[in-house]
Amino acid sequence: MRRAVQGFTLIELITIIILIGIMSVTLFSRMGSVSSTNVNAGRDDLIAALFFAQQTAMARSNIQLIVTANSVSVTENGTPIIVHSKGYPLTFASGVTASPITFTYDKLGRTTAGNITLSSSGGISASVVVEASGYAH
Repeated sequence: MRRAVQGFTLIELITIIILIGIMSVTLFSRMGSVSSTNVNAGRDDLIAALFFAQQTAMARSNIQLIVTANSVSVTENGTPIIVHSKGYPLTFASGVTASPITFTYDKLGRTTAGNITLSSSGGISASVVVEASGYAH
């Protein structure tokens, strides 16, 4: 009697190599570049600060959100507000810059409409739109 030969055929090996190649290309293409990740993180921090400023303005008076080239700060009467151990100003990630602007909120959380653009040295940018109602997106 003949013994059955154990192992993989050439077709099976090639199929597995092709599948691994397709999965790796898909995975690495979704990762994005580091500069886009930094810009997106800065955008998220900025939107969070805008919502925080709006909510705080409805409970307190004289609330401003100040965006500089490298940071964002929420102030009350000109003094940065401290939230737990980390307070404002919040510095953007390395290589991310923003267009400077200041928003002053009223007791209803309204402010003047405006746009803020964040960009990186790699040419990646993101825009944040602030509506007159205080809504940011």
